[in-house]
Amino acid sequence: MLGKCLCSDIEFSVDIQTGSFKIYQCHCLLCKKQSGSSANSATIIEAAHFSWIKNDSIKIWQKETGFSSHFCANCGCPVPNVFAGKYYWIPVGLLELDNKLDAIKVVANFCLSSKSSWHNVYREADNFDGLPDFKTILELLS
Repeated sequence: MLGKCLCSDIEFSVDIQTGSFKIYQCHCLLCKKQSGSSANSATIIEAAHFSWIKNDSIKIWQKETGFSSHFCANCGCPVPNVFAGKYYWIPVGLLELDNKLDAIKVVANFCLSSKSSWHNVYREADNFDGLPDFKTILELLS
């Protein structure tokens, strides 16, 4: 499956098998500001299932806390980034979803304690007031 930013300066490929595609939504203040919306819809995949096609225009901004925002220098879209050495964070809105996937399922909502009052969450998902540990996140998305 391909993904790209608005201007197509950043392009990538993810190897996602047919079937259900699991994503999460994070409602923390950082994710809301980064996405410009009420939540950040994303997934995490192993690096072995990710490859760059074009990535020359990536800029990175980082807070003192370590939080970083990777984005296209031309159009400003948030773009995938590697973390923990072997995973990629993928903003789902960049993916060119096609008929290979039977369903996209929100499996978790994080940081509901800072959720926007006007945002409705998928109640069948696992819902957390804060951010669960990384192991739990990976289990939810597997």
